[in-house]
Amino acid sequence: MVLLVKLFSIAVIIYGCLLILRPDTLKKIFECVREGNNVYIAGGIKAVIGVILMLAASSCRVPWVVMFFGALSVFSGVVGFAIKKSFIIGLIDWVEKQPTRFTYYVGVIALLMGILIILAA
Repeated sequence: MVLLVKLFSIAVIIYGCLLILRPDTLKKIFECVREGNNVYIAGGIKAVIGVILMLAASSCRVPWVVMFFGALSVFSGVVGFAIKKSFIIGLIDWVEKQPTRFTYYVGVIALLMGILIILAA
């Protein structure tokens, strides 16, 4: 299970680096999420990843860090199903209107989160 946590954190680190080096990637992801019911698919994926993190937390070196990010992921996945799709699209529109520097900050936060999780695993 620790291997799954490390693979997930490597994916988050790669995602953060991708956002820093190519900020237009976030806009492409948002375009994909807007299509059809992909908002709900993304929420389901986040919830499943969160459950996996929460189950694997007990075998990690610092379990509360992994448990925290797992619970946060499950919560955000469930909220994605609970609120209206139009509200989520509105949030996506707001993020897209932000300057490119905002995307760099999101990438740095994702990179730091991935590093923190891999160190805790």
